[in-house]
Amino acid sequence: MNLRDRAKKILYLLEAAYGRPALFVKDEPVDVLVRTILSQNTSDKNSVPAFNALKKHFVSWERALCAPVPEITEIIKHAGLANIKARRIKAVLAEIKKREGRIDLAGLDRLDDEGAGEYLESLGGVGPKTASCVLLFAFDRPVMPVDTHIFRVAKRLSLIGAGTDIKQAHKALTKIIPKDLIYAFHLCIIVHGRRTCKSQTPKCGVCVVYGLCGYEKKSVIASEAKQSKNEIASDSPAFGSQPHPRNDDESE
Repeated sequence: MNLRDRAKKILYLLEAAYGRPALFVKDEPVDVLVRTILSQNTSDKNSVPAFNALKKHFVSWERALCAPVPEITEIIKHAGLANIKARRIKAVLAEIKKREGRIDLAGLDRLDDEGAGEYLESLGGVGPKTASCVLLFAFDRPVMPVDTHIFRVAKRLSLIGAGTDIKQAHKALTKIIPKDLIYAFHLCIIVHGRRTCKSQTPKCGVCVVYGLCGYEKKSVIASEAKQSKNEIASDSPAFGSQPHPRNDDESE
């Protein structure tokens, strides 16, 4: 089985277990960029309210750019690392304004995927993961954002090699996953990484992709599992609305 067919099989099994993600709806690029920055090192429970509060407080990103850092910090305090994120958001907005004459990333539509990614990463404080989130969720570009969950699970499922670093993983998985499946694959792998294929305590005994996994400890963990396979369904989230792009670790 080649890697592309392997990825299709994995997605089929994950969708059967967790459900199919909601239909994709593109979002405003700067909104996605700011929301993804806010999501770093925290959960949706913290970052989404912070983003909503920011949008409610400022009628435009131009107003946010003019606001002092302490004001922004106070608004987004529940997102964690608020002072760092406030400074980063202001710096990114300022750089976009400097380059485009306004705070708008619509011009990325004129660039190919590689060029658009390079533009975003050149803003400062924006890494390949954040850039990929913007391209996927705001422009519907077939690029794969790779967070810690996707990086871990992709290695265990032998989609990328053990020596692949996280930056290389973005390009490798973007190449492997069929373009029309990247959105669903991205979301399903994240759910699987959170719910089942955890870093320290993977639930190998109830894993629906166990047969495709190359994790060296899986048989030992599976033999010790006392859970029934029904648990994975009862614990699965419903993809009832479009998830927010997010970062779960320090790398961007």
